Amino acid sequence: MNLKENYKRQLETFLLAIDLLRQLFRQASKGPHRKMEIVSAIEGIGIGSLPIISIATGFTGLVMTSEIAWHMDFALSNVSMIPGFTGQFVLRELGIAVPAMLIVSKVGASMTAELASMKITEQLDAFKLLKIDVVSYHIFPRWVACILSTVCLTLISITITLLIAMFTAVTKYHFNSQEYLNTLAQFITSMDLICAITKASIFGMIIPPISCAFGLLCKGGAQGVGQATTDAVVTATLAVITLDFILTAIFSALL
Repeated sequence: MNLKENYKRQLETFLLAIDLLRQLFRQASKGPHRKMEIVSAIEGIGIGSLPIISIATGFTGLVMTSEIAWHMDFALSNVSMIPGFTGQFVLRELGIAVPAMLIVSKVGASMTAELASMKITEQLDAFKLLKIDVVSYHIFPRWVACILSTVCLTLISITITLLIAMFTAVTKYHFNSQEYLNTLAQFITSMDLICAITKASIFGMIIPPISCAFGLLCKGGAQGVGQATTDAVVTATLAVITLDFILTAIFSALL
């Protein structure tokens, strides 16, 4: 594939992702809402992603606290501000970005591979013959489930990260747990939590359309499925990073 064809394919995928998002919002407002399918998708997306996100964020809290403490001790010879720096960093960035990236690599890749396989095996053509709308039947439940699951997993991630961070500070740096919580409460506000939920909702909202767009436009057999999955993960990751930067700038101006 030459450079011109690659740019054309990327533009086509981007436009399809925008159109999918439009269709998903329209179905969310008008129905059908397919509640049973949404519940089933939440089980696969949310509960299925919980173990890996819990493990990853737990180690993140451990490493982050140790790193922040080392730099504060080296620069200031004082580690008393660990709770404040940790709390703000987790609530504004780390506790949101880590789950989003893991969802892209696990859930987004799965969505792309599934639709791409359906495309090359002509199952999507069978859907058209049966007059079944693939967006309504297949994508919409996963989209709603991804939004809800991303928000819940982000809140769980933040909780686990802060608990591990507190445990590390208490056992390694001789903090008192009540002292840690009191200092933490002075640095984080309800606006930080609103920022986290808003970011998580938007990330969960954009991952399925991007992933499904690559799947729907897959070509070239088994090799095409692999390429579509790789491109979807890379593109969704870049989209999350870009939106994270934009949303952080907006919330920083508001806070």
